[in-house]
Amino acid sequence: MLIKLNLITQVFARSEREKQEKAVTRQQWITLDRIVMLILFLGVIAGAIIFS
Repeated sequence: MLIKLNLITQVFARSEREKQEKAVTRQQWITLDRIVMLILFLGVIAGAIIFS
């Protein structure tokens, strides 16, 4: 007869399935957009300096 083992990986797999991501709020989208635009702007300036 086989023994059914309770493996710790089953607990983690179950918790990952039940875990739901939180939605990003409008204010967080605006903040992230500003950060990305700043990085792109600085990248363009750095590229202009390097390749000029």
